[in-house]
Amino acid sequence: MENIINTAGWAALIQGILLAMLYLFSRKHRSLANRILGLFLLVIVYEGILEFLPGNPIGSYNWYYFAFPEVKILYPVLFFNYILEKVGRSNHYRKFLRFHYFLAIAFAAITLVNVALYLGTHQKIEAVLGEDLVSAIFMIQQYYAFLLILIVFGLSIKEVLNYRQIIRRNYSDNALLKINWLWRFIFALLPIILVWGINLIWIALGGKYDHSYEIFTWCFVILFLYFVSFQAYQHKNLFDGEQQIPEEEYGNSETAHDEEPQVGQPENIAMVQTLRRHMETAEPYLNASLTIYQLARELSMSVQELSTLINHSLHQHFFDFVNEYRIKKATELLKDPEKQKLTILEILYEVGFNSKSSFNTVFKKFTGSTPTEYRKKYQVAADNN
Repeated sequence: MENIINTAGWAALIQGILLAMLYLFSRKHRSLANRILGLFLLVIVYEGILEFLPGNPIGSYNWYYFAFPEVKILYPVLFFNYILEKVGRSNHYRKFLRFHYFLAIAFAAITLVNVALYLGTHQKIEAVLGEDLVSAIFMIQQYYAFLLILIVFGLSIKEVLNYRQIIRRNYSDNALLKINWLWRFIFALLPIILVWGINLIWIALGGKYDHSYEIFTWCFVILFLYFVSFQAYQHKNLFDGEQQIPEEEYGNSETAHDEEPQVGQPENIAMVQTLRRHMETAEPYLNASLTIYQLARELSMSVQELSTLINHSLHQHFFDFVNEYRIKKATELLKDPEKQKLTILEILYEVGFNSKSSFNTVFKKFTGSTPTEYRKKYQVAADNN
């Protein structure tokens, strides 16, 4: 069984190296997010190589505490940094990231001290400071890294949920909501976190270190590497750069919904009528990348006024508000006998969508049927008449 795990492990590590190189050095998909993901994969590969190497000592230099750089803290930091880059929130956590990058590098640098001592005195760091102290420092790093990954796991979920809200409030581009792969990437870490936590709890309660249990943990890491490789080739968004959402819009969005409107006031009713009339005559929704900022400029309103109007007076997110007009336009085209030669794909592009899957999902949400079913229903009705 162990031979099978070792074989699968080395295969996953080689695949991880190739994928990391692709993220780090691809000219076509060059972005900071991809470089961070490449480094994250390399850190996993580095730890895996140390785990699966057949021998421990290198000459008389034994494999022990800080014999090689410890990179556990880099796991959660790089993972979180990647998520933040994808949703445009890195600047908000800049101090947090800088501190933990510094801390991770400081722990890794202990190995340089260890090597310098060994070369100069033929002693390792535990012989100078005492094995108990070095062991304590090593385990503090382990527990801190685990606590950190729990924190960033929760923060990652929070930020992706926040990102989704920002899109629904301010954007009409359906492609920006295609982030299921990002959810899968986050939750793929959950089994590793659980097994890692159980192992640390076992040690904290006085249990002895068990190498076979660590191999069990690495089974989930191997699966994670295969999963990331599969996702990379299945979803091009995994290669895309940072989302084009200025970080200041998070703050703008939060303040844009603080003020409650006075629903029913004459000026409020007039603003709704102006908005409706503009949507029906100018048809700005036909622009697939329409944002609330663009629409506010067209209406000579502030973003806060327009956001409040849509959210509280019309009880919709901007995303749904715009898509409702797109679907209404699509139903008109699908029912029009003169437009029967238009394909579903041609119609979805004409009304402001940019993907068939998004169009089908939103269309069914508003009409209860798919575009094809809707067209057939009205074709049958027209034939019967």
